[in-house]
Amino acid sequence: MIESKIIIVDDDAALTTLLKKVLEDEGFMVITCKDTDEGYKRILKSKPDLAVIDIRMPSVGGLELSRMLRTNPITKNIPIIMLTVESTETSKVLGFEHGADDYITKPFGNREFIARVKSLLRRVRRKEGVKKIEHDGIIMLLDSKTVTLNNKQISIRPKEFDLLYMLMSNPNVVLSREVILENVFEYNAVVATRTIDTHIKNLRHILGPWSKHIVTVFGLGFEFIPSSKK
Repeated sequence: MIESKIIIVDDDAALTTLLKKVLEDEGFMVITCKDTDEGYKRILKSKPDLAVIDIRMPSVGGLELSRMLRTNPITKNIPIIMLTVESTETSKVLGFEHGADDYITKPFGNREFIARVKSLLRRVRRKEGVKKIEHDGIIMLLDSKTVTLNNKQISIRPKEFDLLYMLMSNPNVVLSREVILENVFEYNAVVATRTIDTHIKNLRHILGPWSKHIVTVFGLGFEFIPSSKK
């Protein structure tokens, strides 16, 4: 995974400490701030890849901080995840209207938090010009959503394409079924882990000999391992 810098702006010291540890365990660089004034200054200085902002905080509050970031040319493109204890539709709409890219209601699990962070960073990187991913003769062209194996184009369905993209864009990272569920199937309640296993099976069939790069990590999930790491 590409190392990214994340800033957390939250006055809940216990939660901030926990999220910092969870993110650092995943390889992220983390900056923490206890109020929006400090947060705004640090964001301007450090230019993070993503900001996690609590709505209710001292000084101007998370909504106003998000609005300030969106109206400043230096920070307007920084992706924002908002944290709040309010789960009403009105609260979510307010968050999005003030510039949030995603919205997480407290309390939440560590895995869900990490999945949301990674998902948002991937979406941003796609928009920033990533057009092709290539490993070991497998080439994915994101604009045309096509896959070639040793320069021969293969037939692949949309979900298998998204699944392969997720695996290949995170080489040597074990992706749990929960993370795949959130990113590929968008937490569709109808989708069970058995369905994910079926899509993995289909993807391996499509890839043929190249399927050796998709490894099942028992009890954890799946991992794409390039030849150089095998």
